[in-house]
Amino acid sequence: MTSHDDILQILKNGEDHHTEFKRRLTKADLKKDRREKLVTRIKYLTCENPFEGLFLLGIDDIAGKEWEIFGISAPALKVAEDVLKELCEEAAVEIVEEEQVETPKGLVGIYLLKKLAAPEIKETCSVNIAGRVNSGKSSLVGALVTGKPDDGKGRSRSFLLTHPQEITRGQTADIHLSFLGFDENGNPIHPVNPLNKEESARILDQSTKIVTFFDAPGHREFSKTMIRSILGADAQYGLILVPGPEEARLIRQEEDRTRIPRLDEITREHLILMSSQQAPFFVVISKVDKTRAEDFELVYNVLRTSLKDIGKIPITVRSPDEIQLLVKEIQHGVIVPVVPFSALDSTSIALLTDLLRSVPSNTKHASPTDSACAYVDKVYRGIKGTNVVVTGTVKSGIFKTGQTVKVGPEKNNQFQEGRLFSIEMFKKRISAARAGDLFGFDIKDVDKHTIRRGQMIADPEEQVQGCREFEANIVVTRHPTRIAVGYTPVLQCHTIQQTVVLDRIYDADYLCVGDFARVRLRFMVTPEAVGVDDRIVLREENTRAIGTIVAIIR
Repeated sequence: MTSHDDILQILKNGEDHHTEFKRRLTKADLKKDRREKLVTRIKYLTCENPFEGLFLLGIDDIAGKEWEIFGISAPALKVAEDVLKELCEEAAVEIVEEEQVETPKGLVGIYLLKKLAAPEIKETCSVNIAGRVNSGKSSLVGALVTGKPDDGKGRSRSFLLTHPQEITRGQTADIHLSFLGFDENGNPIHPVNPLNKEESARILDQSTKIVTFFDAPGHREFSKTMIRSILGADAQYGLILVPGPEEARLIRQEEDRTRIPRLDEITREHLILMSSQQAPFFVVISKVDKTRAEDFELVYNVLRTSLKDIGKIPITVRSPDEIQLLVKEIQHGVIVPVVPFSALDSTSIALLTDLLRSVPSNTKHASPTDSACAYVDKVYRGIKGTNVVVTGTVKSGIFKTGQTVKVGPEKNNQFQEGRLFSIEMFKKRISAARAGDLFGFDIKDVDKHTIRRGQMIADPEEQVQGCREFEANIVVTRHPTRIAVGYTPVLQCHTIQQTVVLDRIYDADYLCVGDFARVRLRFMVTPEAVGVDDRIVLREENTRAIGTIVAIIR
């Protein structure tokens, strides 16, 4: 509860972008000129993240430089509240918290205003992008989002590189999110400035379909981030970039060394990880403008063989006429479109844009009537006006503003209950987030210091609990020696990243590359919210094994 001293501290800080003081409001403030000014001010209070502001009644403004408690009577405060509610309704703002504080001079009303959430997007589709270093991932995303060809010097990707080391090296080091909107006629809506928040909000308002891109780094040193992107984003589609000139060189090097022409090991790893997710994916042969005809033929043939080896049917897409035949079958996860692409060519950009517009959404996600479930990817503490903000991708069901949720597990294997105070998507407030949507949740009534990456957010009624030990069927994809009991790799599942101990190998003393086995694994530090049929990756610097959880022990 706010005290007299709390009010004095608010007054000491003064009016700012998110705070407004008024002695009183009366019916006279609803007249046209005065009303317009007040509505504009209320909109201004709530126009920027966290889209909320404080409005205090009963405060005397002294020349706009000092503020003192004036205090008003209960009837006067009731009139002022009614006027404020009417002004907020016109400004598309809601009063989410209100409080009356008694002071020696009378009552002071304190109101927390928050911008009304927009309705959720009608259709969303998420795409996870993977590819070795310098394969052109960021350039591809930049060209798709802006609708403009690259200039050959990295112009299209510039808005995606935000960290200093990324700008210096011109290469992605973290997972970057961006989106492409389509209007009701299926036309792409491109921003002039992708970094402008107002433009992003405009595109979200005008779009009936949103395609979200997860752009992960391709460097070996950032492999854990790449794996987290593929497993944690729970995307509906995957897209693997294979750079024509570089891949042709690496294939020839492999053939000289082993006499077997095959894809680079990083590209093979991406294919294995994408296919293990059991979601449809595309392959884009990038930089075709720099690829010689014989190199393209080599890459294409080796790629076709590799896809067939993992049970996929590659289909080349070179014109819009071929897209409609593919979209009817792609959701079954057997057909893999192979698209030649150049970020410098507007025809290539238009073809890939048309493919993304045409693919059906929610191909792998559960029904919206399923229980709401999501995993925490990133945690933000200290954002003004919030308790703790978490981001991630909704795995199943629908989350709504005001909904009670439980978050965990904690170290003691317990879940704590909280409330979704607000939901955002690309810095725009929305009323609900459903399976496949990216989210930003402001969670109230939880201990923000115990929230961490990898925790589950779920309906309170769901009987979910943490797991310390489980069994899984795995296949070893890469390891220089033998894997035996006591092995301690890092496990990745959803957004979970934690060291596990291999406690038992069934029907074998050790494992080598290519071996399949049932194993028992134990989390070393804290329990995690994993379940039967969840996909897992075991890695050191790179992927060592992939598998599926088949039993929860405790």
